[in-house]
Amino acid sequence: MTKWKKNCFIIELKLLIDTWQKDILLKRFEIARTLYNTTLSYAVKQYTFMQESKHYRKQLRGYQKAKKTNDSKELKQIAKELNNIRQSFGLSEYQLHAYIKKHQHNYKKHIDSNTSQKIASTVWRAVQDVLFKGSKAHFKRYGMFHSVEGKSNKAGIRFKENIVYWNGLILPVRIRKQDLFVKESLALHTIKYCRLVKKVIRGKHTFYVQLVMDGIPPAKRIPSTGAFRHSYQKQKRVGIDMGPSTIAIVSEETVFIQQLAPEVPLLEKQKRRLLRKLDRSRRSTNPNNFKKDGTIKHGVKLRWTYSKNYQKTKEQVKELYRKKASYIKEKHGALANKILSLGDEVYIETMHFKGLAKRAKETKTTIQGKIQSKKRFGKSIGNHAPAMLVEIIHQKLGYTKQTIQKVNTITFRASQYNHVTDRYEKKKLHQRWSQIGSHFVQRDLYSAFLLMNSDPNLQQTNQDLCNKTFTTFLELHNQHIEDLKQVKKTFPLSMGIQQIK
Repeated sequence: MTKWKKNCFIIELKLLIDTWQKDILLKRFEIARTLYNTTLSYAVKQYTFMQESKHYRKQLRGYQKAKKTNDSKELKQIAKELNNIRQSFGLSEYQLHAYIKKHQHNYKKHIDSNTSQKIASTVWRAVQDVLFKGSKAHFKRYGMFHSVEGKSNKAGIRFKENIVYWNGLILPVRIRKQDLFVKESLALHTIKYCRLVKKVIRGKHTFYVQLVMDGIPPAKRIPSTGAFRHSYQKQKRVGIDMGPSTIAIVSEETVFIQQLAPEVPLLEKQKRRLLRKLDRSRRSTNPNNFKKDGTIKHGVKLRWTYSKNYQKTKEQVKELYRKKASYIKEKHGALANKILSLGDEVYIETMHFKGLAKRAKETKTTIQGKIQSKKRFGKSIGNHAPAMLVEIIHQKLGYTKQTIQKVNTITFRASQYNHVTDRYEKKKLHQRWSQIGSHFVQRDLYSAFLLMNSDPNLQQTNQDLCNKTFTTFLELHNQHIEDLKQVKKTFPLSMGIQQIK
């Protein structure tokens, strides 16, 4: 049985504050950053001392040996002993709570005990990654601490009657009159705790409160009519073939392919211009840090000087990235609602976008002897964020205790299978159309069709289901392709629409 976390959702509201209140909040965020770094520094030192302990190293070796032999009893005993060793060095969440309390007392006018405990919990999550995943803990730089939160809505950071209270600060919020979602949420749900968030918008600090609400979010309504914006279809299948920049969706009633967040690349020209300006400024203010051929010196500790114009240009670049992220998130949320309105049984391939974004390791050459580029799909994935869409769909399905059905890509091979011949046929990446029987179908749409007709075991497609639904799919497919032909628009080459015009 799947263990589900308690349902919760977030309402974000802008704080309407004066300049003096903003100054106090900025000061408190910096104090919170100091407490975070102090606690993390203590935890890292204790972790180093623990690694030097002979007893700890002996138990760790024993755990690795027991893991190889799959001795469950021995594993449990050693795991318990390792946990006791960690606690003897102060490496547990509640021990970090006790440690941060000593330092929080010096700033009690600004940071309350509940908020400091949540900071210690954040440190503990970072320490857990060091302990169990082998990752590295990172300290927060000046100005890089972006949120503080409380433990409940009864003490510390509190929200009551459209006002946020925190250690003497009274911060009103802005709620739009026609925002039925916020009004319904506040009326029907309880607030678990509050989180204050700092954002930089157009070069200025802006503060928001995020109310973490208990339960399932109400459906959004149209302000003028009060009607629901989206109604999700239950027990209907939807197949999704996700690419680095495009998505193909097939259901019983709809077939369509489109680019993910299509207007995002419009920001690329501005970004390139600003990045070139940053590079020129950095070279002019730090000429001794570069070699004669223009590359950065290595093997020597370099000191960098940045001009005021450099700092302003850097803020403009950050603003472009913020706009892009906001646009992508908004479009992905709307697309996720559209997908779930087609059905709540969502089938998708297990994709490793992080691996696709990395450069190729193997060096290859062309027939002419030139070295091929090692670039893969990093730029497309960065501009269209396919993993974010998958996460949004997963989150929305979680409200109804559903999950995305991820098929086994090794056995499924949706891009190679032909349900008519019941064979797997390898295709090159540039081949965007497949011949299925006497028909030509778009490759990604056909893959989504096969995913929709997946077997319950998620290992392969169900040929009988494919035969039953193929005629309907073909009609919808041909109609959609005809509609795309009529659109006076340039489509990505990966969609293969140009090949049939």
